[in-house]
Amino acid sequence: MNLTPIKTVADDIKSIKIQWATNIAKAGIDILAKEIQRQSFKSAKEFDTFLKQAIVILKQARATEPMLFNGLKYCLASYKDLLKKKSDLKTITTKLFQTCKTYIWDIEREQALRPLIWAKLIKKNTNIMTHCHSGSVIKLLTTAHQQGKNIHVYNTETRPLYQWRRTSQELVKAGVPDTMITDDSAPFFVDNLYESDITIDMVIIGSDAIKMDGSVYNKVGSFAIALAAWHSKIPVYVVGSLTKIDTENTVKIEQRPGKELRPEAPKWLDILNYAFDKVPAKFITGIITEYGVIKPKDIKKTVKKNYPWMVK
Repeated sequence: MNLTPIKTVADDIKSIKIQWATNIAKAGIDILAKEIQRQSFKSAKEFDTFLKQAIVILKQARATEPMLFNGLKYCLASYKDLLKKKSDLKTITTKLFQTCKTYIWDIEREQALRPLIWAKLIKKNTNIMTHCHSGSVIKLLTTAHQQGKNIHVYNTETRPLYQWRRTSQELVKAGVPDTMITDDSAPFFVDNLYESDITIDMVIIGSDAIKMDGSVYNKVGSFAIALAAWHSKIPVYVVGSLTKIDTENTVKIEQRPGKELRPEAPKWLDILNYAFDKVPAKFITGIITEYGVIKPKDIKKTVKKNYPWMVK
């Protein structure tokens, strides 16, 4: 039994070498699948120990990754079902490998569906505000541009790790008109009720976790932008798979090391560095999922209908 490859991926997630919820989920489930297939387990007991320890290691990598947690839950539910059927070890490892791959395929399938759903929401000549980096949001924005919707994107710098650089790089490469603004100016920039040279028509952000009440955890700064949009009656859309739902209400807002903000800080200076904040459901117009645009109040029943294994 060898847990080193699992630990390596977990360390890469923890250090943000692997980042963004979808990438983290795919990396975590993929390494689990590979090791289930690659390793030769001497007994069912050894495999049981490996699987349970691997799941713990991956779950502890970061606190705000329900897409990964739900994938691990999906695999564990499949494993328990196989045990009830008294399957032999070869059958268990073969079936669990397939279960892991199915979860990854489902993620990729819904990634392809969302741009088509989103396209129906976008009107021509729209100014769109986004925050941080989300591969899913990028796909939606580039799709709208390719359809000739003549959008202009405004995105934040996203301190302290400056994820906006990847957002801007990908948008500019795709030919999407893009303008960067500072984090501090974002809420005022979005709010159309005060002096502004530019009118924002829509806010679209990604999501790291979706709560059962329809609220969302996303990169810190999302709350203020959504609040400003709500104040000006600007629609706020969140992009997120239902596999990002925190069904057990265990996901907490992660705090990152203070040295990310100020590496040479005075010795006795305390630094709070929240990685995420929470956007209340009342600020959100709709959540763009693989099952369409869902109102926050309908999230719970949609999850129960389409992913019953997540709420057992």
